[in-house]
Amino acid sequence: MSLVNLFSLSYWFSQPELATGVTKWILVLGFLGLVLAGLVIRILLNSQKEKFLKIIYRRVSNIGFVVGLSGLIWMFFRQENIFFLAWRFWIIFIVLVFVVWGLKVLKYIVKRVPEIKKENEKRKEMQKYMPGK
Repeated sequence: MSLVNLFSLSYWFSQPELATGVTKWILVLGFLGLVLAGLVIRILLNSQKEKFLKIIYRRVSNIGFVVGLSGLIWMFFRQENIFFLAWRFWIIFIVLVFVVWGLKVLKYIVKRVPEIKKENEKRKEMQKYMPGK
């Protein structure tokens, strides 16, 4: 493959050949790894007490599971030579979804979690002065 191919639309929107050898196994094991990581993180989610950590784990788990499963489905279509659904364009789309979704989770971790912690501290401070049962 030549790097010049990456800049031509016909490369991305044409029917690829079957993946064989090491390439096939790298793709399949990579996507299976994402699915398994999503499932393991989902299991770890149950052991978390803090609400914002549960939300982060759930979001990361969803990314791994959805992107891994989408990749495995794309690999199936590619190996079966199904027109349109096996195009190389779909792998770029899957990677783009992975990056955008990951950036949203990262934004939540960096921006929203500190705000949530401040709100919780403020709420605890206010609850001290509120009448209770």
